[in-house]
Amino acid sequence: MVTEKIDSRGGTADDILKRYENFVLGKHENAKGYWPIVSGCDVKIGHYADHWIFIYVHTGSNMHCYKYPGEASEELLGTDQITEASIPLIRSSLEKHYRLGKNDAVFIVKKDMSNLESECTAALRRHEYALGLTPMKIFLSHKGTDKPHVREFKETLSLLGFDPWFDEDALKAGDKRDRGILRGFRESCAAVFFTTPSFKDETYLATEIDYAVDEKKQKGDRFSIITLVFEKDGRKGQVPDLLKTYIWKEPKTDLEALQEIIKALPVKVGDVYWKII
Repeated sequence: MVTEKIDSRGGTADDILKRYENFVLGKHENAKGYWPIVSGCDVKIGHYADHWIFIYVHTGSNMHCYKYPGEASEELLGTDQITEASIPLIRSSLEKHYRLGKNDAVFIVKKDMSNLESECTAALRRHEYALGLTPMKIFLSHKGTDKPHVREFKETLSLLGFDPWFDEDALKAGDKRDRGILRGFRESCAAVFFTTPSFKDETYLATEIDYAVDEKKQKGDRFSIITLVFEKDGRKGQVPDLLKTYIWKEPKTDLEALQEIIKALPVKVGDVYWKII
C-alpha cells in the first residue's frame, strides 16, 4: 500500500469521502444525515499500479473504520491494467468479490485525483438508484404512425410501476425537441425501439439511436437497449445498423413483446403485495 498520503486515520479516504459528500449535497442539499456511506461507513483501502482503490461499506453509524488489504491482484481486478474503459468492469468485479450492497461504493482513483469527479458521479448514480431517487423511465422510440400501438405498451408499463417516456406526454409546447429527448434518455434505464416497416433510420430517430448508444456507454449494465422487430402486412421492420451490435427480438404477439421488455430491463419489477393493507 502506498502510504505517503494515507495516514493511520485514513487521510485520503476521508478526503475522498468529504469530496463525495460535497458532491452529493450539491444535488441533494438535505441528504447528509441519511445518504449511503456519507452517514457512516467502513473503508477498505488498497492499490494497484497508479490507482488507489477505496471500498466504502455503508454502516450508518457515523463512524469510520479502516482496513488495508494492500495491493490488489490481477485475478481480483479481472485485468492487468486500470484504464478509463476498464474501471466499470473492475468496479463490478470488486462489488461481486466483496459482496457489496446497493448502499456501498467503490472508488478507483488515480493518484493525481484527476478522475475523482467521474468516480463521484458513478457513486452518486448508484446511490440515487438505491434510494429510489432515479425515476425508472423507459424511453419508447417509435415512428409517429405507430403511436397508437406503442401507446398500449406505455399504458401497460405504467400499470407495472414504470414511468415510460412517451413523446406526446413528455414534450410540452415550446420544448426544444432534441433537448427534451436527451433529457428523457438521461432519466431512463432503458430504450425500447419499436422497429416496424415504418421505422426508418432518419433524422430524429437516428438521433435517438445515438443518444441510446451514448447512454449505454456511460451507464453500462444499468441501461438496456431493447430492439423489437414487428411484422406488418407481410413486411418486417429493418434494424438500423447502429442497433445491430445489440441482440434484437422478433415477438409474434404484443404479450411476447412485453415479456421481452421486462426480461431485458436492468431493474426488477417491484414486489407483489396487497393493494389494501
